[in-house]
Amino acid sequence: MNKECPIIQDLLPLYEEELLQEETARFVEEHLKSCQECRQIAEQSQIPLPAEAARNGGSKNMIRKITLKLTTIQIFFVAIAFILAISTTIMNDKSGFILTYALLGAVTYLFYRSIVIAILLAGIPNFIWNCLLYMTDWFGKFYAQSFSEALSIALTSLMIHIIFTFIGIMIGFCILKIREENN
Repeated sequence: MNKECPIIQDLLPLYEEELLQEETARFVEEHLKSCQECRQIAEQSQIPLPAEAARNGGSKNMIRKITLKLTTIQIFFVAIAFILAISTTIMNDKSGFILTYALLGAVTYLFYRSIVIAILLAGIPNFIWNCLLYMTDWFGKFYAQSFSEALSIALTSLMIHIIFTFIGIMIGFCILKIREENN
């Protein structure tokens, strides 16, 4: 093995795909004529994949499956956020939403590792639901006297829910730090 061998071995994948410039390809070919070890590596790299690996569809199929799973999980999180927004409004004076939004914040932060996404997932459904509830008569009556009152109620509710979501995010952040320290 001489000094050129590691360079040639690094270039072999590009050589096999015919992605090298003409001079570099000639350099590789000349070396392969004179070096038995590099020639064996080049011959081994051209061995076709077993039928099982080729049949599975390769990386495109794997990426499609992963994307489908992630999309399903994201839809699940959004659905949970809307259900929580609806249920916390229905609970009215009860404080059960505190735990649910803290839990939603922790779980979404642990999954996405993004404060922005966790807050958006908790806040947007809540704000939309409160706007529908207080700014329209979809539910048979107006709950607010004016648009500004309805908007202030929706924004106040949003801020309260985001505060508890942020507490959950902090819990998720602490869980990640503890896991990192233990590994």
